[in-house]
Amino acid sequence: MEAEFEKKHEQFKRVFHEYYPLLCNYAFSFVKEKDSAEDIVQETFLRIWEKRSDLLDNDTIRYYLFTAVRNNCLTHHQLTKRADHLRNSLRNIPAENFVPGDAHQDLADQRAIIEDALAQLPPKCKDVFLLSRLGNLTYKEIARSLNISVKTVENQMGKALKMMRAFLKDDKLFHILMIIGFIFFSQAIP
Repeated sequence: MEAEFEKKHEQFKRVFHEYYPLLCNYAFSFVKEKDSAEDIVQETFLRIWEKRSDLLDNDTIRYYLFTAVRNNCLTHHQLTKRADHLRNSLRNIPAENFVPGDAHQDLADQRAIIEDALAQLPPKCKDVFLLSRLGNLTYKEIARSLNISVKTVENQMGKALKMMRAFLKDDKLFHILMIIGFIFFSQAIP
């Protein structure tokens, strides 16, 4: 059993070293962001490792890798467009829906703070956060749409919540985003 694992590990290392730079360049041609391209390729290799018994012995691994990266880039592009749409919709929400009666900051400041916090999240965290909290998708749906594991979604969501809470030091703003945000974004999505 250990010999089989070592064999798969060596095959994986060989495939990784041979294709990683090529796939990063290929992904970059789609997403135009170095970090996002690398994230997409790393997620693809994670899938390869998870399915190593089926894929590493396959003679068509090159085709599989490039197809998977292309599909993941297209999914990333769709999610980025959706996230941009959601952020833009935030700017168009009427003030009476956004600010509780006892809020001390004006609406523009609150929106700016929330938008800044969202902008500071890493791309994968932001995608998971927006799809979960604002898109109302389950972790399983998010995992399927991003082509990642449910465990990765859970980790990214935990990271996003921790970062959002740190960015939005005022708990009132964090709660506005977490609770009232569902109403805003569900109205903004066609």
